[in-house]
Amino acid sequence: MPDEKEHEYELIPLSPLRRLEKRIDEVEKSHINVGNKEFYRELVDIIRMNQQIVDELAKANDALRIEISRLPGKMEELLTKIDELVSYIKASATEEITAPMTAAITGEAATKPLGEKLDVLIDTNKKIVENNESLLTLLDQLSRKLSRPSPYPVRKPTFIPPKTI
Repeated sequence: MPDEKEHEYELIPLSPLRRLEKRIDEVEKSHINVGNKEFYRELVDIIRMNQQIVDELAKANDALRIEISRLPGKMEELLTKIDELVSYIKASATEEITAPMTAAITGEAATKPLGEKLDVLIDTNKKIVENNESLLTLLDQLSRKLSRPSPYPVRKPTFIPPKTI
């Protein structure tokens, strides 16, 4: 009996198993071969697209690297131009401040056209002030006349009804 314990046996009907094995073999032979070819084609297409993307990224990266390498030179140019502009602004500001002082001290009429325009503006303002004052006096006189009682008695109009036909 010890031999029977070592070897265990089961009874399974072979016909359904054989049919399944045959069916699996047929499916593997027909379906997988066609599917494998299509799968490999798609895989190769995906690899090609991937390689194209990698090539384009490498080109874009190189172009970007070149543009970035040009930036420091352009930044230096920009800084020199800004420094030049600031120096011009400082020079013009000092000239604007010192020009009236030197003109007043030396008696030069450096700002003569501007002074003439200011004189015309002052004269115009004086005329406007005079006109406003005369207008105010006229309005004041008119106000007094209107507030004074009239020497003539005021009569109320009488209401006359319309004639009916």
